[in-house]
Amino acid sequence: MIVFLSKISERMRKRFPAVIKNAAAVTFLGAGVVLSAQLAQAQTAVSSPYVTRKDIQVAVRAFSFVYGMPEGAIQIEVVYNPNNAASMTEARELRSIIGSGRVFAGREVTEKMVTVAQMSTTGSRFAYVTHGLEREYPALVAEAQSHKMLTFSTDFKCVDSQSCVMGVESAPSVNIEISRTAALATGVQFSPALELMVREVQ
Repeated sequence: MIVFLSKISERMRKRFPAVIKNAAAVTFLGAGVVLSAQLAQAQTAVSSPYVTRKDIQVAVRAFSFVYGMPEGAIQIEVVYNPNNAASMTEARELRSIIGSGRVFAGREVTEKMVTVAQMSTTGSRFAYVTHGLEREYPALVAEAQSHKMLTFSTDFKCVDSQSCVMGVESAPSVNIEISRTAALATGVQFSPALELMVREVQ
């Protein structure tokens, strides 16, 4: 398969470009003003969104390459942990992006925030997995398998661990990663057209 560059170091460079670029300057100059600038840049990088509108646009477009998925308007369950700061922040980002209903790739999309235990209670076949849920992956996988849900995320750890079916990333370029193991377990089948454009994780 092709297209996706998934090394963690590359993702770190994309998420913290200014911090990494200027790290040497802090070492050599050692000036308080430079250190302060570095801290400010780090805070800005950390506050970058976990998910963007374009990420959801890419995911919804990919859904059209899934056999047996419903046509027309869809609802996405946003799986979060109310006791995890990163998860809560991302869930709020998605609520702001999707709201009560907006159009992505020609389809009206709505969202519903749910915990892992509440997955599938809306009848949706789609579940977005927020960051910070690593400890809940086993339960998440069990729920997704039981209810044949397509789980996706911008947190590629979920895909790499075979816990999510699909990972999406829209910047700096579009990248999609699919877990074959998770897809088979949940009954999700992708058309050959999509499989030619993604990186597959066994």
